[in-house]
Amino acid sequence: MKINQIKNVVLPLLLLFCLIGCSEDKEPQTYPPTLVTNSAAELTRFEALLSGSVVPHANSVVKAEVFFLFAKGNTLVDAEEFTATPDNTTEGRYVCTIDGLTPGNEYCYSICARSGGSIAKGEVIKFETLSSTAPVPAATIATNINENGALLSSDITDNGGQNVTQRGFAYKVYQEGMPEPTTSDKTRSVSLEAETFSVQISDLQAKTKYIVRAFAINKAGTGYGEAVTFTTEELKIPQLTCSMGTVTAFAATPSATVSTNGGFKLTEYGFCWSTESQVPTIENLKTVTGNSETANFSEVIEDLNPETTYYLRAYATNEKGTGYSNILTFKTEQKQVATLTKPEASKIEVTSATLSSTITVPSGVEVTEKGICYSIFSTKPATDGQHTVDSSQGNAISVNLKDLNEGATYYATAYATTRDGTFYSEATQFTLGRTYEPTVAISEVTGVGETEATVNATIKTDGGRDITEKGICWSSTSSTPTLENDAFMKAEGTGNNFSLKLTSLTKGQKYYVRAYAKNVNGTGYSPAFEFTTALTKAPEVVNMAMTAVHDDHSTAQAVISDKGGLEITEKGFVYSTTVVSPTIGAAGVLKIVSQSTDDTFTAELTGLTYQKRYYICAYATNAKGTSYSSATNFFTSTSSTPNTNASVKEGSIGSTTATMEGKIASDGGDGSEELEISEVGFCWSENTSEPTIDKDSHVKATLDKESKTFTVDLTGLKAYTYYYVRAYAKNKNGVGYSYYTTFRTERTTPGGDDNVPPGTTTKSVK
Repeated sequence: MKINQIKNVVLPLLLLFCLIGCSEDKEPQTYPPTLVTNSAAELTRFEALLSGSVVPHANSVVKAEVFFLFAKGNTLVDAEEFTATPDNTTEGRYVCTIDGLTPGNEYCYSICARSGGSIAKGEVIKFETLSSTAPVPAATIATNINENGALLSSDITDNGGQNVTQRGFAYKVYQEGMPEPTTSDKTRSVSLEAETFSVQISDLQAKTKYIVRAFAINKAGTGYGEAVTFTTEELKIPQLTCSMGTVTAFAATPSATVSTNGGFKLTEYGFCWSTESQVPTIENLKTVTGNSETANFSEVIEDLNPETTYYLRAYATNEKGTGYSNILTFKTEQKQVATLTKPEASKIEVTSATLSSTITVPSGVEVTEKGICYSIFSTKPATDGQHTVDSSQGNAISVNLKDLNEGATYYATAYATTRDGTFYSEATQFTLGRTYEPTVAISEVTGVGETEATVNATIKTDGGRDITEKGICWSSTSSTPTLENDAFMKAEGTGNNFSLKLTSLTKGQKYYVRAYAKNVNGTGYSPAFEFTTALTKAPEVVNMAMTAVHDDHSTAQAVISDKGGLEITEKGFVYSTTVVSPTIGAAGVLKIVSQSTDDTFTAELTGLTYQKRYYICAYATNAKGTSYSSATNFFTSTSSTPNTNASVKEGSIGSTTATMEGKIASDGGDGSEELEISEVGFCWSENTSEPTIDKDSHVKATLDKESKTFTVDLTGLKAYTYYYVRAYAKNKNGVGYSYYTTFRTERTTPGGDDNVPPGTTTKSVK
């Protein structure tokens, strides 16, 4: 048990004996007790038990106040005072437990007693706390051992009195007579935030014996656990061979044979290559040929660079890893290139045009195909799109393109194919003659709901031809929906203005919509119009936090990050001392509704229990339901009754009056807020040193909130009488009293006896 340090040293008891005339009054006698300071016991790195013996003096009538003086170092300079507690098992023995000490430091202490106006001290005893050491990890346990890895586990049996700053495992290949591994060898650290002291290592060699031991580091040094050894399993990856077939300027055709799959099904196989690494792996360039069982496989590897040296291996993978074949080195051939002139367009009609070009190739290079590529959309059309082959002999190209789109603008390139690929000319552009298609526009999209919307469109021009069809096309994926690829709806009736209601749409989905109109020349589309259907959902609540935590009340705050598209009908907080993730209506869960009008809302939780852990979630409700934030927790603080000081104003004592002064030393709060002092005053008694407002005379006073002081004139007192007085103050936790002070009122007439205090002999004045 930690003993609270005495913050306010009480002034010695002041006995004011005012003797008017000649009298002999014997005061109570005080004698210091005999003190013996015992050696410190139960020493740890952070705690010590202080003890001492007290033998009261036989003639002393005042009980001594026992305490310990305690200091860091070997002297009591700057010592702190700690309350001594009687040891019920040994008469006269007092003890005090000190914690929060520093490992390996020297301290000293002495038992002391305060009686009357003096303090007696015992012998000064010195002691030293236990020193910190390096941590002590447990022996390592190796499990899940395979060809290249193992799961290592341990624990820390003693942190050595200091926080562990790093932990992990040190390991290496085992050799007879070698030193055990240290952090200078291979290591794997384990995060201090991890729940378990374990790690999976996977950089080991197959069929190899390793030695490993756990380590942990603190300020005192590095500690190691008992070393253990284990042996990895035999390698079970596939084995295969590789050979090379045809090699051209841009391609190579390797083949491979799997001699063994290692006893496990192949999950992938292919080839990997590199121009830099002479030992290529799948981390370099690769091509995946297959993923099922096979004995032989081959692949045409394209897009290589001409006249370049490559290094290539076949590979195969099973669940145990990847195996590689022998390494092949090959060099690609010189590239067979064809050069073409930019095509020239002639005889341009409404739906046709003639394109011409010339091919130039080095001697010995054969052109296997030639022709013209063309496109409306691509500025560099190629043979993977529309193209026409010229079957004539020679290096001249002339192609008549037919069935083209009226009035369209085309891009065209000439092409020629040799052994090493297809080569293209620079693109040319030409435009066909035409009338034109209709032009349309969307004026607006109205009535957007969760599953429907109405599109309003207008035919601006008919292109000089009759409109044969009109309507709307839409898509949730393409920003330019068309009749060919996306959903559409035809509009009925005549006239240039039309509206269509789209239904069965998806909630919360963004859509692209275009109006269209057709005539004999084609289809005209409007620019795309975007809209998003509505989507409602339960709200989202985030950033749950406690902005203030006190003893019996606290303030919570959270943020509604998404209202879900609906009005918030209620928001607030649910909390419990037993339910970790509280919800509305659950047993043991309380709810507080926030009156905040903003998305960032707060509420004050009242009636809480002191020093209690609470679990809390924020919530928000709309028509779709109630959502909760992530749960958090907080711990209420505690407060106590006030602490006051009391004294008699100097020169204020009369025969029936006295002026008392008090001051609030502490309002009893936990430091996070001030507690309200509801009442202050003084209580007094002739018979007891601990008067209370319930049993004895008392009077209220007015508190000066700025100086935290209060004063009262006591009246109606008895003349020449001893009084015990204590200041008191009230807060929500009850009444707190000061240490008592005493005074004696003056005589009413010189030489008179007035009231004689108990135990005092008074003689009359002669």
